[in-house]
This record gives sequence, C-alpha cells and structure tokens, in this order.
Amino acid sequence: MTLPWTRFWQGLPLAIALAVAGVATPGAVAALDLAEIKDRGKLVVGTEAAYAPFEFVQDGEIVGYDKDVLDRIVAAWGVELEQLDVPFAGILTGLDQKKYDFVCTALIMNPERAHKYPFTMPVAVTDVAIMKRKGDDNVTDVGDLSGLSIGGPVPPSGPTAVLTSYNEQLKASGKAGARIVHFQSDPELFLGLANGQIDGAVETTLVIAEAMRKQPDLFEVAGIISDQPYYFGWVTRPEDTELRDALNEEIRKLRDDGTLAELQEKWFGFAMEIPDSGYLPPDSK
Repeated sequence: MTLPWTRFWQGLPLAIALAVAGVATPGAVAALDLAEIKDRGKLVVGTEAAYAPFEFVQDGEIVGYDKDVLDRIVAAWGVELEQLDVPFAGILTGLDQKKYDFVCTALIMNPERAHKYPFTMPVAVTDVAIMKRKGDDNVTDVGDLSGLSIGGPVPPSGPTAVLTSYNEQLKASGKAGARIVHFQSDPELFLGLANGQIDGAVETTLVIAEAMRKQPDLFEVAGIISDQPYYFGWVTRPEDTELRDALNEEIRKLRDDGTLAELQEKWFGFAMEIPDSGYLPPDSK
C-alpha cells in the first residue's frame, strides 16, 4: 500500500523535493559566517609568513603587523586561532579548497584578485618600487629598465603585476627590461638581488623599507613605479561575504579607536589613512 505522503514525494521533481526537505541541491555552496565560527569555537586562517613586516616567523611563532591585527579580532570574537603558514603560490587555491576560513596575509587589491575574491577594507596602503644593490650604477633610472633583469614574487603577486604593466608601458619607448624573473618568496627574491642574480627587485615600499632596515648597507630604492596608492587587505571565499563584513566591522573599530594607527607606527614607523570606500578596483566582489 502506498501512503499519500509517499506519493507526494514520488511526484515531486528531485530538486524541488530536496528543497522542501531542506537538503541542498548539487552545486549549492554553503556560506561560512561568524556565527558558525563562534559555534565551532575556532578560527582557521591561511598566512604566508615570509612577508616582513606584515607576517613572518620569529622564534617559531608567526608575528607581524597582520598578526597583531588578527589577534585583536580573535580576542573580540572569543575564539581560538589556528594560523597555517602556507606558501604564497597556493594560498588562494587552499582558500577555494576550504583548508582555512579566510586568508590573512598582505594582499594588494589588484583587479585580478578583487574580481574573484571579496576583500576586507584596507589594513594598510603602499606604493610599489624597485630596489637595487646599494651603489649599483647599472640601475640609475626606473624610467629606463632596458637590458636589466628585475625580480618579483610569483604571480598573482601584486608588485609583480604592477611591474609587468609598467614594463609594457616602457616598451613604447624601447626602455623595457630584458626579463622579469619570478621568485617563490621575498627572502629568495632579496637573496637573488644580493648575490647578483638579478639587477633589481620589485616590492611594495613597506616591505622594501623593512629589508633596508635590516641590511642598510646592502640595498637602496631605485625608484617608485606605481602611479597610484595600492591597498592591502585580506580575502574570503566568494560566497562568504557575511564573514568579510564581520571582519570589516572589527577592522573599522580598530581604525576608529586608534589601534590600527598604533600598530602601523609599531611596524612601519608611521600611521596611514585607511578609507571606508574607493579602495577597490571597479566591478570588485
């Protein structure tokens, strides 16, 4: 004997039946929000801890500007923190694969990233420059990179994207660099510059300043190549905009109560203006 409720379910198309039953249909993506993180009691983030002074390893622990900001957010949420040190080349892939909840590492808000991933509001702002060996007369003018090899972090690194675009502009006048060399991390990039493997290294002015502070007799700035300020932020998965908004709420509080400025003074030596809008490329997530 077939009961009436059995005939009801048998007569429904599969997708509708699943929806009525409260079961997600194939392809549906469940979004992660702050409530789920608090219920779980733990936040898992991905970080590339080789980008001083934003994030780096010291005495076996991840430290830096971003870590200080993150610690304050974790304390406000009342959860445990698990912070994974992830190679930069795979950090966004790991986010897509849900190996962690979001990426807390200094990411420049370039169009390629911002069109795919929701960025938080900025935590810092910078220019992009080329650094050279101190006293190296081969690199005298960043307006003429012809015959030079310039290194940068592997794509989709923001500084490398800026260098690639800048190099294309120089081609019109025949002053483009001979080649762009990719490095897996900043420590490898700076070592390559120090040992003469490349003539110059592209990075943000904040990171270059830290490298020069540590080795003042080795490096110097050749010149700035960006024509606009670039903002740093963190990213969530595309579906996790509620989590991004929760992060924004905490970052804004830290900005407004002066904490961000204090941490910027600590790690960079000066405070920055962090805007509420206008920092993302057009058509961003």
